[in-house]
Amino acid sequence: MTSEVSGGATISGFVGLVIQPDAATIRTAYTLAASVMPAGAEHALGPGSLPHVTLAQCALREAPGERCAELVASLDAELRGRSIPLSAVVPFGGGFAFWCVDEASPARRILQTAHERALALGEGLLDPVANAAVVAQTIRLTGGDPVLVANARAHGYAFVGDRYAPHITLGFEPELTLETRMHPHVMTVERVVLVALGRHGRVARVYALQAGPG
Repeated sequence: MTSEVSGGATISGFVGLVIQPDAATIRTAYTLAASVMPAGAEHALGPGSLPHVTLAQCALREAPGERCAELVASLDAELRGRSIPLSAVVPFGGGFAFWCVDEASPARRILQTAHERALALGEGLLDPVANAAVVAQTIRLTGGDPVLVANARAHGYAFVGDRYAPHITLGFEPELTLETRMHPHVMTVERVVLVALGRHGRVARVYALQAGPG
């Protein structure tokens, strides 16, 4: 589902600046998710769900559409067409299965730089009510880790900066039993987009942004 946003409109809610991969990677991610997620999982990546690598995510309150469009266009120009190696499938956070970007690859450093630029998405625009809930959840899930709590408070998400770990989420199941396995694959960046995020980081819709009045 795509939602068009003119330059004069605003955006509110949980959003993400994400990398959409090439079609071959999308197909591979669906197959991989089917092999690692159990039947009846609370969430398993599959057709109708967009695989993605998140650059930044947060809850916005009346963010100017034009500002969002400019950030998306800048990151898209930087990353579109780049090759990003994916490597290990790992368990994370009590139920998630992540297909991670290869930590040793030069592309990982490029993503780190893009991630740090993408954090501008929430600067001065975080929804105070929604972000208070994010901070409270971070405290509960991390035992009050001071770095992660400070990240959530400042940026709307805990795993930013040196805690950033780019990946494709394959699914979520609280009782997931998963051992780390290697699944090397080279992803090509199709484009960078702004999306509305739902439960477990699923893409609810993609915003079609216009940089000027629509």
